[in-house]
Amino acid sequence: MCCFCPSCIDEDWENCSNLEYTGPWTLHNVHPRKPADVVDYVDAIGHGQGIPDQSDEGTIADLVEVGDFFAVEAEWPNDYSAEFWILQCTKPLHVLAHTTTDAYGETHEEGSSVLEGMWFQQFGKSPTCFVQYPSAPVSVVAAGQVIHVRFALQSTGVLKGSPSFKLSKDTLEAILDSLQRVQGI
Repeated sequence: MCCFCPSCIDEDWENCSNLEYTGPWTLHNVHPRKPADVVDYVDAIGHGQGIPDQSDEGTIADLVEVGDFFAVEAEWPNDYSAEFWILQCTKPLHVLAHTTTDAYGETHEEGSSVLEGMWFQQFGKSPTCFVQYPSAPVSVVAAGQVIHVRFALQSTGVLKGSPSFKLSKDTLEAILDSLQRVQGI
């Protein structure tokens, strides 16, 4: 369950003001398959545009495996005013054999390095609450958009029929820091 009362936003779930509506909850942690020292990896390859088909450098997208969570920079403007998207990898980094347009209308040219994944949408007023739409089509994402990889999302139940998850405040701060580095802010 993901509630947006002041207590839940401050991660003080025992004092939720909506318990009579939400009922009890069970804590489930969803962890990445293999933790990686991303900071050392990024330091080793540099913070540049290390997309395999454009340079000899690596990219943090190289670290993403099926099942891992990763964050990508959102193109602006977008319908949700999102700065970033969270996805769960369904197909790791690969080079397209032909030009592809995904279900969201994003076109990626032949030879582009991309990943595929199911996306999570930020929900409500809390910047740490996300929902997953299992029936949503897979998204194809350019490797250069990946800004943060291999973090955990905590399952919080079901919200309006969709699985809901909470991103830790530390992870949110790390993603926003990565976004600022990418944008040169």
